[in-house]
Amino acid sequence: MNKPAITALITVQETHNTVNSNLPDAHVKDFGGNPLFQLMIDKLLNVKAIDKIVVTTDSDKVKKIYGNNAKISVIPLPDPTTLSSENSSERILEDMPTSDWFTTHALKKSTGEHFMQVQCINPLLSVQTIENAIETYYDYVINEKYQQFDSVISLSRVEKRLYQMHNYTVITLRNDPHYVIFEDTILNIFNRRTFDAQGKQKLGKNPMFFEVPEIENLAVESSMSFQLAKLAFENKRLFS
Repeated sequence: MNKPAITALITVQETHNTVNSNLPDAHVKDFGGNPLFQLMIDKLLNVKAIDKIVVTTDSDKVKKIYGNNAKISVIPLPDPTTLSSENSSERILEDMPTSDWFTTHALKKSTGEHFMQVQCINPLLSVQTIENAIETYYDYVINEKYQQFDSVISLSRVEKRLYQMHNYTVITLRNDPHYVIFEDTILNIFNRRTFDAQGKQKLGKNPMFFEVPEIENLAVESSMSFQLAKLAFENKRLFS
């Protein structure tokens, strides 16, 4: 089976990072002696299947560290003046760094067919998990044996025991198995053909789900989660 090279997409916002309002400098915050974004980009550089990394950024720090790296292409944030009126500068520059707006912008500046988009606020995401996700893409999307799958989306498992609420005065735990839901989290792997066919959306009609280990889902989005991430990172041997 042909295993094509993957282009990784990542957005690093410094002055325009309003999504994490509780921690606006999350992407460039010092984490173990380096800015947080560097931790993720360095991991991507160690993934053999990734031959190119496209970093969309307004940070001079990114350009200083990676500007001369042949494997990395540094591009600016989308120019609001090129957007239609319905996609105002506030909308796109305040949108999630993994939004389809940023993906569309990065793809216009990129060549290649196969892409993986990640975010830089998951410092516990491991190289092994990234490689496993890419192998899932190869096995279920590229593999002609599974024609029904067109993309890979990472999910986190949430298991909760529910209370019976039909009688508010008598609340009892359910005896049946834990309730399980999944939610989108860290990464998407897709191809240009699917992205265009879906109207500039990464999520295909029939995505293959990839579950990320619970500890690796920890995201730096607030002061508290930042401290938790640092504690977990310093003691990551306990979670292996």
